[in-house]
Amino acid sequence: MTALGDLADRIDDTALTRGIYSTDASLYRVAPVAVAIPKNTAELVTIVRTALAAELPITSRGAGTSCAGNAVGPGLVIDCAKHLTKIIDIDPQRKTATIEPGVVQADLQTALTKFGLRFGPDPSTSSRCTIGGMIGNNACGPRALGYGRSADNVVELKIITGTGEELVLNADTKLPELQRLVASNLGTIRTEFGTFSRQVSGYSLEHLLPENNFQVAKFFAGSEGTLGVITQATVNLVADAPHKLTLALGYPTMADAGDDIANLLQFSPTACEGLDARIVAVVRRSGKPVHKLTEGSGWMFLEIVGTDTAELISRGEAILTQANAIESWIVTDQDQADALWKIRADGAGLAGVSLPNPAYGGWEDAAVPPAKLGAYLRAFDELLNRYELHGLPYGHFGEGCIHCRIDFPLDSA
Repeated sequence: MTALGDLADRIDDTALTRGIYSTDASLYRVAPVAVAIPKNTAELVTIVRTALAAELPITSRGAGTSCAGNAVGPGLVIDCAKHLTKIIDIDPQRKTATIEPGVVQADLQTALTKFGLRFGPDPSTSSRCTIGGMIGNNACGPRALGYGRSADNVVELKIITGTGEELVLNADTKLPELQRLVASNLGTIRTEFGTFSRQVSGYSLEHLLPENNFQVAKFFAGSEGTLGVITQATVNLVADAPHKLTLALGYPTMADAGDDIANLLQFSPTACEGLDARIVAVVRRSGKPVHKLTEGSGWMFLEIVGTDTAELISRGEAILTQANAIESWIVTDQDQADALWKIRADGAGLAGVSLPNPAYGGWEDAAVPPAKLGAYLRAFDELLNRYELHGLPYGHFGEGCIHCRIDFPLDSA
């Protein structure tokens, strides 16, 4: 990297720094050759092009919250979170924000509060994860059911490609070679890609279909830096509805709750989280408060939002009538609603550290079409039992997404 000249001091190859950047929130440890910390976009472009010329692998890094090792790599790790944190523009009329890739999600939310707007996706790491990282892995969060994934909220991206070219990706972008690739594989893409909302493994080629207007910026989301490095992003914003309502539904088991979710999506919940007695027991053992729950051993918490309180209550009552729960409540007191959602949040934080044996990160995301969630949960528990493994599953039931850290015997296998 001697070709960097005056920017050479942006590169750190000391053992300490390489050690610090060799890990993220996963169990992987991969020491990079060096770490680059650009102070502005121009420096980022120069560093990327210099690394490409040296044939040095590049890993873009935000906050390092990846549970799958996406923020570590053996070549040059570029820290975009240290200095590339500028909120360039907020346009309340267009409901968009333009930001540098290192802007933290919670910082953007704070800046948007005075406009009554928010960036929709809200992963559990929102206090530290960066918008660039969220776009990189197509982050979602519990309210993606109502507000969409990161891909659904991308308007425009400025990137540096693997050849060092700077591109602007938006609704007007035409890339002939990529269009020809899609045109020659239309059947496969239409039948195998984007069949349900959380089918996010691999490249999201469904965004490039002619009927989807060849949305290259949305296609880029979830590509984990393999297609280029983000230098600037413009994202859609949403206005929070003035009223929200929580519903608590109890079932004999979590799988029974999973059976019911497809029955309730017609009522357009903003969030729908599922858990069972295993998570609740962990929260109780930790000494954290557990609000009274409906009857049952499996639960779903639904959130609905709107502009009219009476309409919300009516919709909530319709959900309870439609649901196959053994007991269900409309929770009108916000403190009580917050206490219920806190059980889910506390349980998520404790799930990986509350088993008798260590449960490791790296395998905790799975997703199926919501209509198949109940069957999946039963088969998953059967699989754990067959191999005498343990886990505490919970998740975003509205999108058929389950989180579970499993106590694989990695230290004795």
